[in-house]
Amino acid sequence: MNSSISSSDSAIATAWQHFARWFFGGGIGLGAFLYLLIFIIDPFDTLPFSPPLDRVPIASNARFSFPALARKEEYDSVVISTSIGRLLRPEVLDKLFSARFANLSMNSATAYEQYRLLEVFSRHHPKAKMAVVGIDLVWCKAGETFEKYTPRPFPEWMYDANPYNDFLHQFDLYTIEQAGRQAGTMLGVRKLKYGRDGYTNFLPDPAAYDLAKVQAAIAISRNNGIAEGKANAGFDPAKLNFPALPMLREMLSGLPTETRKILFLAPYHFARQSVPGSQSAMEWAECKKRIGAIAAQIPNTVAVDFMIESPFTTTDANYWDPVHYSVAAADILMADLRKALLGQSSANFTFLAK
Repeated sequence: MNSSISSSDSAIATAWQHFARWFFGGGIGLGAFLYLLIFIIDPFDTLPFSPPLDRVPIASNARFSFPALARKEEYDSVVISTSIGRLLRPEVLDKLFSARFANLSMNSATAYEQYRLLEVFSRHHPKAKMAVVGIDLVWCKAGETFEKYTPRPFPEWMYDANPYNDFLHQFDLYTIEQAGRQAGTMLGVRKLKYGRDGYTNFLPDPAAYDLAKVQAAIAISRNNGIAEGKANAGFDPAKLNFPALPMLREMLSGLPTETRKILFLAPYHFARQSVPGSQSAMEWAECKKRIGAIAAQIPNTVAVDFMIESPFTTTDANYWDPVHYSVAAADILMADLRKALLGQSSANFTFLAK
């Protein structure tokens, strides 16, 4: 009886041993296969020695897609900003400035994220021709600290100078998903998320444009501005701290001296701009002053302010909302950026430094 039970227990133990070997062996094999697949596809185009396949930016979070673009030798110029610069089309900028642009503007990018991205571009382009940097609230927010990240993940390991540590971070469900997307794009069954130069038109279909809705949003923005009221009598903007501005100085200084640099203050609709005399208006004025001072100290740097009352910012039809302008308005903005670089004037901007 005991012998029979012992034999049965031994058989069960042997069966479990076989199962464990197959289970763990299969798991290791599957993991190795998936890792090899990730290496071959290299969805973010950052792994050393991966096969030279035709990869494109595919991650919905541009923070994973744009480091590879920032390293590409085919581009000698760059646009860095939040969404306020995303509609600057490289194909137009290339002709205006005789350059090869990549647009690396990211939705809601913090000043720090922009700083890190331009750092990557600078490291890989010692002879960069041009850099266009869009300035909005993330650079001019007063306080003691700045927001380093957004709720979107930011892969610091993609932005450093060591490409080999990328191997340690690219074995997770997100990377596997993006590998599938990259493979689908390579096979032609998925549409491009971004253009090869980083540009994409993120606006709705033009057929959905409704000027009346735009004007209603503008009216709300205007009313909110009026409600700000006047600044306190003792408010001194000279005492303000703009914690992101030292990074602006550093990122511009990190570019080659010969690189032509253009800073432009976002052309918010005039109704979205701060009401004269309000504390917000005084903060913006002080920040613009300091940006102009930084630009004046960096060789080959022009700083222009589109955040003013102008034909551009008072034309409702130029906008989809009080912050985001249209594709047609982007053409006006790009032409004005060329004027700024040439030292020419425009009714749409004023110089902070040239």
